[in-house]
Amino acid sequence: MTDPEVTETDVIVVGGGPAGLTLAHELGARGIGVVLVEPLREPDTSSPRCKQVNPRSMEHFRRLGLAGAVRAHAPLPGGWSDRTVFCTSLAGPRVARFDGVFALADLPRAELPEPGQWTAQYRLEDALRAELPRRASVTALWGSRVVDVHQTGTGVTATVDDGESAPIPVRGRYLAAADGGRGIVRKRLGIPMRGDSHGIRNLQVTFSAPGLAERHCHGPAVQYWVLGSGVGGLLGRLDPADRWWAIIINAPADAPTAWVESALQTMIGADLPIRVTSRDPWTARMLVAERYREGRCFLLGDAAHLNPPWGGFGANTGIGDAVDLGWKLAAVLNGWAGAAMLDSYQAERRPIAERAIAEARANMAVLTPELSRPGLADADAAGELARAEAAEAVRRAKTAEFYTLGFVLGTGCPGSPVVVADGRPAPASSTSVYRPSAAPGMRLPHLWLDGRTSLYDELGPGLTLLEVGAAPVPSGWTEAAQARGVPWRTVTLHRPDARELFGARYVLVRPDHLVAWRGDNLPPDPGSLFDHVLGVCMTNEPTPFEVHESGALFHGTKADLKVGDLLEPGRRSNYEDGRTANHVYVSATLDAATWGAELALGEGRGRIYIVEPTGALEDDPNVTDRKFPGNPTRSYRTREPVRIVGELADWVGHSPEKLKAMRDHLDELKRTGTADIDD
Repeated sequence: MTDPEVTETDVIVVGGGPAGLTLAHELGARGIGVVLVEPLREPDTSSPRCKQVNPRSMEHFRRLGLAGAVRAHAPLPGGWSDRTVFCTSLAGPRVARFDGVFALADLPRAELPEPGQWTAQYRLEDALRAELPRRASVTALWGSRVVDVHQTGTGVTATVDDGESAPIPVRGRYLAAADGGRGIVRKRLGIPMRGDSHGIRNLQVTFSAPGLAERHCHGPAVQYWVLGSGVGGLLGRLDPADRWWAIIINAPADAPTAWVESALQTMIGADLPIRVTSRDPWTARMLVAERYREGRCFLLGDAAHLNPPWGGFGANTGIGDAVDLGWKLAAVLNGWAGAAMLDSYQAERRPIAERAIAEARANMAVLTPELSRPGLADADAAGELARAEAAEAVRRAKTAEFYTLGFVLGTGCPGSPVVVADGRPAPASSTSVYRPSAAPGMRLPHLWLDGRTSLYDELGPGLTLLEVGAAPVPSGWTEAAQARGVPWRTVTLHRPDARELFGARYVLVRPDHLVAWRGDNLPPDPGSLFDHVLGVCMTNEPTPFEVHESGALFHGTKADLKVGDLLEPGRRSNYEDGRTANHVYVSATLDAATWGAELALGEGRGRIYIVEPTGALEDDPNVTDRKFPGNPTRSYRTREPVRIVGELADWVGHSPEKLKAMRDHLDELKRTGTADIDD
């Protein structure tokens, strides 16, 4: 009989910030049992911390039925301002202005179902907490903390202490740690953070300033960057009343209250009564956990990565972690995804955290001290010239920080092991310019179906197949989904713009709006496709001469490569020791690639990479006509580099008997001197 003192659940979520709360909602919306453990009984209002919820996070909240609550709890209404101002002080002249920042405008946009929302982190947490009772399977232990973690092969036990009674054990099948950079779980798991910190000390404060909003001349803005002499930083409103926040850059350690008040008065540029209500010193840290998983425990949010605030990526990256991990845990627990699905969490999310940190680091390279210069506040011609020069410097340095839609919407995971790369060129977004792409691993480009209905509103909780001006799929697709227990939906679109936007007649979409597969022709076995994108290990050996359903090209090897690497001629041959390969060899059949991975020289396991040639291909003469009439193995070679665009994770090797027979055959060719390779 189960010990009554042990609380049993499916997933233990440690930490009730934006990432942990989003994960609890993602799991709870799917009926997964959750115990959420958070030390704070109420959100910490001493610091606003993150201030923007970007459009990608808001479309996740829309899917979860939370977007309205997030906006209702925001003290500044949606569309209140989408402007950033650079000035010498709030009372001084303007240097530069950016409009349309952070996609905050509440005007309809074709590429967005939801604009961003400007709000303090504690107000976001208020909204997510208030809606949590909707999730019947979620139990929140407010005012409690996890003091120890122990896991076995079948589950995880967290020791939870509420500070009033004896600690209790909570046992779950999995644990997700969203308990911050100093949290206990990552330390207990022995997972180090890698990266560095910035040397400049900063001070975030909140203060009340009655009448300040009416006293300055720059109009509503979400940020006012002050390029003052001596004191610099940025500030903005917390609510429509008189509460403000400020970040003072390069503040002294343990600055006395009098210094802080003086600095704020300098940034305001007028002698107004102010009262400092909180202060939060911080130093930017650029850290990523070495790994996101240890057994049945996962890291997300600040427990997995620490980002500087410049650009607003930190909390939003954590929300994205929660969505990715949440639907995957639910799919595994509900029995319609395989173990490899959970392995894909790190593969998909860690590179995004690394890129977010790189973007923030670039933004941090130029702050107010670097942009300030003498004479900016002068009212004469020299002052006008100084402001014009500073404005140009501001535009060069800060545009990418305020216009981030290319990064927010255009960063995906095309190298994920649970998407099927199609090997086709795809438009690439830059930081500030979003170029819609329905390539596998990317966010499905958005469409409005009418004035109020988003295409995303029609997607299901599992896999959704878009039929874009195409015939309905055969009944075998529904049967394959039902046999696997996959929540399944088809959506038919008769729109020429959709065909052009998505680049295919059929598009398979995941619950997080990422494309899992696309094609103009249906694969003959939908079950195999489902198994691939759901991380279900295949059990059948590859079939000779059968072109892979993805249409992709593969390269089998034992080399440890990553997405973006180039395979170039001139490397050591995979098959003859001491020989240099003059070509790179690829195949469209999984069977040929599997032989390549199994027979390649070197240590370690065989790897099959999805590749994209950069130059012309020719038939591989070693198997074309010489061994088989024509080119039934679809084997090719090239003298140009080949780019790694993904890795096939769920391939199955040949049987030991077949592998031994092939090696014996190759040894016989070497013994008789007929093993020469035409290269």
